[in-house]
Amino acid sequence: MSDAIAVLGFGTMGCAIVAGMIRSNLVAPQSILVIDPDAHARERASNLGCRVSTDPTSAAECSRFIIAVKPQSFCELALAIGAIQSPTLVISVMAGVSIARVRDAFGPHARCMRCMPNIAAQIGLAATTYAFAAECTEDDRDFVQRLLSSVGTSVEIVENMFNAATAVGGSGPAYLFLLAETMIDSAVRLGFDHATADRLVRQSLLGAATLLARGPRSATELRAMVTSHGGTTSAAMAIFDAHGFRTMMHEALRAANDRGRDLASSAASHHVAQNNAATAPR
Repeated sequence: MSDAIAVLGFGTMGCAIVAGMIRSNLVAPQSILVIDPDAHARERASNLGCRVSTDPTSAAECSRFIIAVKPQSFCELALAIGAIQSPTLVISVMAGVSIARVRDAFGPHARCMRCMPNIAAQIGLAATTYAFAAECTEDDRDFVQRLLSSVGTSVEIVENMFNAATAVGGSGPAYLFLLAETMIDSAVRLGFDHATADRLVRQSLLGAATLLARGPRSATELRAMVTSHGGTTSAAMAIFDAHGFRTMMHEALRAANDRGRDLASSAASHHVAQNNAATAPR
């Protein structure tokens, strides 16, 4: 077995992770084996210098797996690969799939961890949460932390917080995109043409996010600095308060958290049913 990495699934997240590893010189492209049934995905991987395959069993040559398929595809993939025969680090990037389920699928030689980057991994600015199984080694932890650093910032959490982490970090960019979309529409209603509105909103949000990320002040302190008593921002904030903006945000994140829990439960039940069907006498 080589030190190569098998990347199973080369969609948006798989591609972003591979690009980050290559960009940071963590792994040479020729040491990455991308396995995906889609010809366009394999072409993108080849263009990055990776080796490609359509056969999941070819992952057996690698000492590390990155599983980046859709959660509903995991059972079929795991059945195709079967029990892993040599010690292997398995990095799961699948929402709603527990470490225990991955370990059960691949057997005792799998040292499993789970992570959840967000869409900003594409530009190296992801907020990623992660958790390790107890059997992971210090070398495993070091490699994963360097891998996650190649696509952004990472925070270790306990696994039972993954639904909450997905609601905050995984889904979080969508909340900002909705805010931007609505601000652009409102600016157009105030009289700007769309191109000017779009430019103003993009730069305003970029500047605010960068100030929050790079400066020592909290979000509360920065908001207070912008919100002069009786001023224009204060008038806008009064409308947010009147319409229950904070309550709406709390409820939105709770709904995302609860949906993650329900999807995980449904996926686990589907996994059991598929396994029972696969092992039933013919």
